[in-house]
Formats: sequence, C-alpha cells, structure tokens
Amino acid sequence: MSQTLPTRVAAILASQAASAAIQHALLAPEFALTLIDSDHWRGVPADALLVEVEDDLSVLRNICDGVTGTPIIVLLRSARADLAFAASKAGAKELITLPAGPDEIRQSLRGLLTTQPRPPESKGLPVLFGNHPRMSEIRDTISKVATTSATVLIRGESGVGKDVVARMIYEQSRRSGKPFVKVNCAAIPDDLLESELFGYEAGAFTGATRSKPGRFELAHTGTLFLDEIGEMQPALQAKLLHVLQDGAFSRLGAKQDVAVDVRVLCATNKLLEQRVTEGLFREDLFYRINVVTVHIPPLRERRDEIGPLIRHFLDKYATIYGREQASFSQEAMAALLTYSWPGNIRELENLCKRFVIVGGETQILRELTSRSQHTASVPLTAPAPLATAPLPSPEPAAVRQPFGTNLLEVGRRAAWQAERRLILETLEAVRWNRKLAAQRLGISYRSLRSKIEQIDRDETTKRHLIA
Repeated sequence: MSQTLPTRVAAILASQAASAAIQHALLAPEFALTLIDSDHWRGVPADALLVEVEDDLSVLRNICDGVTGTPIIVLLRSARADLAFAASKAGAKELITLPAGPDEIRQSLRGLLTTQPRPPESKGLPVLFGNHPRMSEIRDTISKVATTSATVLIRGESGVGKDVVARMIYEQSRRSGKPFVKVNCAAIPDDLLESELFGYEAGAFTGATRSKPGRFELAHTGTLFLDEIGEMQPALQAKLLHVLQDGAFSRLGAKQDVAVDVRVLCATNKLLEQRVTEGLFREDLFYRINVVTVHIPPLRERRDEIGPLIRHFLDKYATIYGREQASFSQEAMAALLTYSWPGNIRELENLCKRFVIVGGETQILRELTSRSQHTASVPLTAPAPLATAPLPSPEPAAVRQPFGTNLLEVGRRAAWQAERRLILETLEAVRWNRKLAAQRLGISYRSLRSKIEQIDRDETTKRHLIA
C-alpha cells in the first residue's frame, strides 16, 4: 500500500453496531473512509468496498456484478455458514463476522490489499479540467476553498460532474482522511429524508425498534455532500439551517441535541433564486449555503474538452473490462465533437463505456443524429393537446397572457410551455413509463411527478374556465 496516499474504503452499513465498529477501526491515517448507501455505490472511487449483509444478498449480488477490480469485504452479523458460503459465491473476497475488533478489521483490509493491485489514483477526474478558461477558474477556486471550512454550493446541469468537484474539494481538504458522506436529496422520499439526515431514537415512530444515527453523525469530523439540495422540502430546510448555524441538532424522538463538526458541500441543477421567489426554498438557507459558488458550465460550452474526455473514458473502460484499446473513426469523432450532449459528461461516459463493451459505432451515429434532430425540432413543435384534435384549442381569455405583463413573467410562461411540451412528448414516446421518462429528461422521478401534477392542474383550470 502507498505510504503517502490513504487507502480509500467505501462502506455500505445498515446497523449502528457496524457503523461504530468500522468508523472506530478506520480512524487511522492510513485509511480514508466514505460511507455510502446501497443505491449510490456506482462511481465511488475506492480501493476496497465493505458491505454489511444480514439475510438478503440481492444488494451484494448487484454490487458484485457491477464492480470490476475492487475487492469486496462482507460484514456478517452472525457466524452463519450458509450465509458466508453464499456471500463468497456471490463474489466477496473477504468475510468479517461482527462483533470484530479494530485490529481484526484493519488486518483484513491490509491482507487483502497487499495481494490486490491498487487502482491508479484519479483525484476526481483531472481531465475534467482542460485548458478552457472557465474550468481553470474552477480549479483555482477549488484549491483556494478546499483548505477552509466554508460551505460550497456547486451548480450546473445534470451530468456536468458536480459530484466530482465535491470529491476534489474533499480530497484537497484537511478532512480528507475523515468520512465523506453523500446524500442525494432527490432520491430519498420526503418523509424519510429527515430521519436519514438526523437519525432517530427507538420508539420515535412506529417501526423504530432501535436508535439509528443520521448522516450528520456519520459525517462527524468529515464532509457531508448534499446533492440535489433544491429538491429538499421547506419544512426540512429550517432544521438544516439550524444545524449549519449552530452545529447541533436533535434526532427524531430525542430530548437532547447532538453536537457535530461537519463541513457541508451542496449541489443543485435548479435555479435556487427562482425557487426562493416561488416559496419553494428558504431565502435564509440559500444565503447560508451560498458562501462560495462553483458553477460548472455544460459540456457544449467547452467542446475542446470532449476529445480528451473520450480518450480518458475509452482507456478507463478498456482497462476495467480487459478489452483492447478502442477508438472512434474520424467520422464518428466529428459527430461526437459537434453533438450538443444534453446529458453532459455522464452521457458521454455511458456512451464510451457501451462502445468499449459492445462496439456498434454505426448504431451510435444513428442515435446521435436522431437525438440531434429531435432536440432541434422541439422548439418548433406545437404543444401536444391532451385530447385528439388537429390544432390545440385557444386558451380562454382568463388564461391567456394579459396585456402589460412584464418580460420576466412572459419568459417564465414561455419556458414552462416548452418544458410542458417536451415532458408530454417524452411520456408519449415511452408510453407513460414515468421512471424511464425521468431518466430521458435528466430529472428525478419526484420532479417529474411534480411537473405532471402541475400540468394536470393547468388543464383542470382551463376546463373549468371554458365551462
């Protein structure tokens, strides 16, 4: 193992006992622990992955199928031979039975990693920062803010690499050897997000048979990354503001506050200023998290970095999957360099991964052409009516834009009409599969559901006014 770089360990832990044991064991400077949940393990840089299992091995099997080159250590709550055999068969390289002492846990990691080649240290994704002036400014900002404890708001479209920037800030900070805990606020239902962040005491609600620490406690002395913070409900925002100001909070059902030392990083693809105006985001919280802002431009605004990114991802996945070095033809590269990349770096990475695995350059070119044509035609397409008709019926006078409305309101209404049209077209294309539609639109399922409800309210208002 490297003597200068700590061993990166990512852990998926379900119980308080496992969390306490692992965090205590890996406080040593030679380890850098990141706590993740079972839905967000993909793309997390790690030299080893710890997974706690009880009876259901579906999560473990899913991880073993998707991880290449990273050894997986399974934590068992009891010494069950059948479970140990099943975990080994699924792909676990090492088994640790709880309760286990700190020395045993550290020794298992050291023994496993001495026989396992360490992946090259990426420090985030350096190729993300090419020679583009705006990216150079971001790199300078990261180096200046990383060593402070200031809250950072990372902004940009979906897929531009906000999580990469968050990890680069963490890796260059004084807390780099401490926990890095990520919470996707859009992926956790509203009624569960509070307990995930702040934990709960036994008996706090039906089904709470034992106490559970929240993500703030798990990130103590380290860094908490709140991704998609714009999706957080206003009621929970007040409690978050209290933690950021006072450094203390109370678990659900607790009578005393818990003090924590946590550096908070936030990310959003939403226009928070607009959400403040709409009453969806607290103004005081916005100013509290907006101490330092890092705005990442979309890939289409820095096309000179597309080529290096393609080469990086082709080499990366050729190594991961043991394939020969792949490359695109001159015609394909020309198409890739001119494509608008609405999904940004995430879309580009997935395309390169697919090309390394299955090839199909001709099919990729056809898809890019089709997507480009669809994107270009969207602003020119009339809104899709809900009822079959050759032309959409005119809006009633009470719904039409009144004379004298300011330009900001006109812009908002025009943007909503374009957004509404694209949502309906996408839903039609996927036969109203909302999950697939959300993926294609690059938004969370919850955001799509909210927008569909808004469309329904608009149509109900129109029908009421016409009647």
